[in-house]
Amino acid sequence: MSAQSGGMGWALRIHAACDWVLWALRLNLLWIVFTLAGGVLLGAAPAAVASAHVTRRRLRGELFPVWGEFARTWRQEFVPANLVVGPALVVSTLLAIRATSLVVSGASDLASFVVIAAGCFAVTLTAVLVPLYVHYDLAPLRYLLTASRWLLRNLAHGLILLAVAVLIWAVSAALPGLLPFVSVGAWLSASTALCLAFFAANDEALAEQGERAPVAAGTAA
Repeated sequence: MSAQSGGMGWALRIHAACDWVLWALRLNLLWIVFTLAGGVLLGAAPAAVASAHVTRRRLRGELFPVWGEFARTWRQEFVPANLVVGPALVVSTLLAIRATSLVVSGASDLASFVVIAAGCFAVTLTAVLVPLYVHYDLAPLRYLLTASRWLLRNLAHGLILLAVAVLIWAVSAALPGLLPFVSVGAWLSASTALCLAFFAANDEALAEQGERAPVAAGTAA
């Protein structure tokens, strides 16, 4: 009986893993389509927000039409997401590209180290900002400040996010064919799932200390 239960357990784990791979593939396609729909520069931020929103609903076990919900959120958040998330996304992307080129070239001077560190921080901060924007109702100008304060107070969680980002980057570099099909979707899924778990733990800790946590949003902010 125990052997049978163990076999069923492994089968369920494999099924769940395959399910998340398929989700990453779908999310990757959605992000690309809607990023292109916004002319790339203006489409990326609302597409990232929509990705976090539908992933949050999936993690809650909700059933919904993914394409329709993604499109609705993308349209609804087009202007707000570009104002709140857009600048951070642009800066983190540029720094990440520059930092990657320095790592690949083997640069080891102080200036290169500063750029690489700045790139790591910017990528991690943006990874926190997007789910935070989806999960909490805050004034627009407070999102970046709140994400920065949260990251500085939770460096261990930030390092986990960074490690996942580096892992996905390394696998994508080793297998370039993954990049257009799954890499972005895998990162958006993983970063959203991790951040939501971190936020829940942080809210519980604040509640135990008698402090007020930010108000969670029912839908995308």
